[in-house]
Amino acid sequence: MKKQTGIWLDLRDAWVITLPVEQDGEVVVEHVPSHIEESTPLGGSRSKTPWGPQGFSNQRSIEERRHLEEKRFFNKILEHIDPSTEELVVFGPSEGKYGLENLLEAQHHTPKIMGVVTADKMTQHQMTAWVRVFYDRSAPRRLSKFGQEHEK
Repeated sequence: MKKQTGIWLDLRDAWVITLPVEQDGEVVVEHVPSHIEESTPLGGSRSKTPWGPQGFSNQRSIEERRHLEEKRFFNKILEHIDPSTEELVVFGPSEGKYGLENLLEAQHHTPKIMGVVTADKMTQHQMTAWVRVFYDRSAPRRLSKFGQEHEK
């Protein structure tokens, strides 16, 4: 079986879910927090001299700083991807998943992107189940305390 990974991405957090190669292995889930500023600039400032120049907020530098913070966040996510991963899916509610996709496509030695999918906010268990369903891999069945299999 191939090593498969799913990344749930929001611009606040990312969850990297790596499915095991063998059916009964353990799923690895890693949390990657972002430290992207979410503040919006207030207006400019006035000069103390009458009829003097007015200051302005430099929107361009604020956008450049945010872009650099996003790029750092995406690179931090890439560090958490297992190098032996062959297939990757990126999903989540934000538009950041497309930025991560662009960064992955620009690199040459990355896993094959199987999809970029819009998904809602989820719990960690829902994310793991979503990745399993995407790759069509069911969770291993467990025996109850009486020794019989659970019914689905």
